[in-house]
Amino acid sequence: MRLHGWAWLALSSLLAFPLAGATRPRYGGALTVDLSATWSTLDPADGFPESLSPLIAETLVRLNAKGEAEPLLATNWQRDADRKRWRFVLRPRVFFHDGEPLTAASAALSLAPALKKRYGDIGITAGSSTLLIQSDRPMPDLLTELANPRMAIHRKSDKIALIGTGPFRISAWEPGRRLTLAAFEDYWGGRPFLDTVNINPGAARASADVFDLPVGPGRRIVPDRTRIWSSAPRELVAVLVPNVQPVVQQALALAIDRAPIVTVLTQRKGEAAYGLLPQWLSGYLFLFATPPDVARAKAMMGQLRIAPLTLSYPANDAFLRSVADRVALNARDAGIVVQPVAGANGNLRLVRLPLESTDAVAELVRLAGVLGVPERASALNAAKPETLYETERLLLEEHRIIPLLYLPDVYGLGPRVRNWDAAQKNGSFRLHLENVWVEP
Repeated sequence: MRLHGWAWLALSSLLAFPLAGATRPRYGGALTVDLSATWSTLDPADGFPESLSPLIAETLVRLNAKGEAEPLLATNWQRDADRKRWRFVLRPRVFFHDGEPLTAASAALSLAPALKKRYGDIGITAGSSTLLIQSDRPMPDLLTELANPRMAIHRKSDKIALIGTGPFRISAWEPGRRLTLAAFEDYWGGRPFLDTVNINPGAARASADVFDLPVGPGRRIVPDRTRIWSSAPRELVAVLVPNVQPVVQQALALAIDRAPIVTVLTQRKGEAAYGLLPQWLSGYLFLFATPPDVARAKAMMGQLRIAPLTLSYPANDAFLRSVADRVALNARDAGIVVQPVAGANGNLRLVRLPLESTDAVAELVRLAGVLGVPERASALNAAKPETLYETERLLLEEHRIIPLLYLPDVYGLGPRVRNWDAAQKNGSFRLHLENVWVEP
């Protein structure tokens, strides 16, 4: 994704005669992607996968691997000292897929619903090339929010469900069955290498150029010459403990042995979790590490007589069902009766909590909200790293959650796929297919 207009055509012809031994990018060709997940919408705010959405619709800013905001559709921004008033300058010469130029007015129209949902009464003023976002209350997390794919700037029409400014435009959409993307020739960042990307939701095959490898039962048979790629951990699997005595939560946390879950159930693809944030995001996960101690757990239970607990998991999630069975087995060794059940109404709930950004502060704020104690995040200060550790420690001491493991995204890559590793190294959670190219 480097060249514009005639330049990429000229280079394409040169690439037909590459230097001996050199590996050069190739323009053209189609990439097939099989994904196990299904979805029936292309709305970035209503279920369209956040890993795919930025290929079509972009945000004003994006977060790098350090959680810092970088320009995307906005080239720069300023704010007042109170973070109540933000001014963004839009990138020039950006076009929607239908040829309409991106303007401050069209950006404001797209952003207004999502911003009002997040911040309530908020003002958005469009200038000639600037956006002014202001509120009566501070918005310290505005850049993080604007980087979320739910804040992607897009339009709709009667014929096209999603019109964005990204490197690919929608060529065809069969809800729940197939999404076809075509290279956007006038993309401001340069034409993608690929001509076409064919994405198949709900696919169980492992024969595409790229296919995901979900962790858990029913693993796909991987063809020969397939390369396996794993991201950094991006999802926390945990037990939510909303209606259990703290001493029971503590005993259960001590009884659970995470090692077999990681080695057997995830086939070593996952990592044991003792905190909320993975090590790559927080830097201090090791401070929370606690080995299992069944003897201590039994002693803590002592003469307590509690009714059997139910551990619920999503009915269609075979992996979480196997994790629930393992947790119940460990609990029994400590004298705690836990019955796994499909559904959502157990005393305990086994859940997946995907990371939504590379900003540790934003993630802790979000998780505090998930746990029902948003006030615990009030002391967070990005300029004082120690506040992150203290906040996470407080959240864990609320006895509302037992972290179990972190899971990465895992993909199988066919022999034609090139430049995948380099394309995925910027730390975001999206698939950078615009930087991928394929051999004939």
